[in-house]
Amino acid sequence: MTETSPTAPAITKTRQLGTFAASITYDNLPAEVTHYGKRALVDWIAAALAGADQPGARKVRQVVAELVQDGPASVIGTTLSTTPPFAALANAYAAHLLDYDDVFNPIETTIHLSSCVWPVVLAIGQLRKLSGKQVIAAYVAGFEVGARVARAAGPTHYESAWHVTGTMGHVAAAAAAANALGLSAAEATHALGCSATQASGLREIYGSDTKALHPGKAAMDGVLAGLLAEVGFTSTDTAIEGQRGLLRAVSSAPNDALLVNGLGTEWNLPENGNKLYPTASLTHPAIEAASSLAREYGVLPDDIRGIEIRMHPFPAAVTALAQPSNGAGARFSTPHCIAVALSTGGLGLGDFSDAVVHDPSIARLRGLVRIIADPDMDKRGCLLTVERAGGAPLRHEVYRNRGTPAAPLQDADLAEKLATAAATVMDAGSAAELIEACWALETVSDINQLVARMAGAVPA
Repeated sequence: MTETSPTAPAITKTRQLGTFAASITYDNLPAEVTHYGKRALVDWIAAALAGADQPGARKVRQVVAELVQDGPASVIGTTLSTTPPFAALANAYAAHLLDYDDVFNPIETTIHLSSCVWPVVLAIGQLRKLSGKQVIAAYVAGFEVGARVARAAGPTHYESAWHVTGTMGHVAAAAAAANALGLSAAEATHALGCSATQASGLREIYGSDTKALHPGKAAMDGVLAGLLAEVGFTSTDTAIEGQRGLLRAVSSAPNDALLVNGLGTEWNLPENGNKLYPTASLTHPAIEAASSLAREYGVLPDDIRGIEIRMHPFPAAVTALAQPSNGAGARFSTPHCIAVALSTGGLGLGDFSDAVVHDPSIARLRGLVRIIADPDMDKRGCLLTVERAGGAPLRHEVYRNRGTPAAPLQDADLAEKLATAAATVMDAGSAAELIEACWALETVSDINQLVARMAGAVPA
């Protein structure tokens, strides 16, 4: 009788993701992917600098400074340095605070990955003096793992009370930390599990200081998970797809296959999106439609008698707030965004101030907006109709707004976004040097050299 050896246990999907995250190096990445990593850095720095002097960011830094100052990691745009976990918290918080950060928006989900991942990479990069190539690899590891778990969680998670950036962003942050720290496949798997069990984030708190805490905690917990795994801290290798794992805790219909299908050959990063406007991505098609009408026809607000917008049912529900009470709420108000864009031909960082929110002419236009939930509309498109007192209705349809993969921003657009945001914390020459250094990130020998250029005049 021939003895048969027992069948080796199948490698779990969590373990496959951990192995993948640990294995990525700059040299084994496609050139397109590494370039998109640099695009993501330029865009993320713009969002973080724009948010650095906002009240919520100042509150976070006040607490951080009281606990730990003068650490090895920098809070960009400011004079504060602290420990890596706290730097990751503060940088992630500032970057998401204005809803100006990038957005990965495939059919299955929506998630803001750079605000969860870049703060981790820079904090650990400063601690371990990583090169530009190493931080690009770590960023890609975090983005790709985060994109896969978010897509696997699917629409039932995305449309639930959970905030995907808070939940799946935790896993992305841990994957980035694992790569940045040079963890083994087993250690990286433990880091994923350690971070996954801390995943959280509720949509109920949108419109408050707390929303940006979701990527803040994801980044902070990701740094901790990586450092704990490095010293032997353990988790399980089914933390993501197991019967009592992350996906089944937050989704009623997860698709485990999306975790690993095409792993290492199919890349999500080139499908990332970037924002022209500092507001929820679901409002961007409406802003583009309203801005286009205002620029093309010179729409006068006093002439407008009715506004109808057809949107996919999910953004129609999430962004329906007609009369927000403050700027944070207005970022999730399609009526506010349409009102401003029709009045000015665009929308910028200053259009969520209390003065704009409470402007009687803007409030009047908000009250005219009627939102139609249309299941035939893509969530990245809309159809806007404006009724006028003295003429035929005006219409503009957006199929995919600018900044989405179908209508991507160019490198020059992202550089301009960073230059504009940086103007509040540094002079134009310093901003230009920072932008140039980002595009040459792969040549940097110690990431501290680049992070030093991100310092700003905002007080700790």
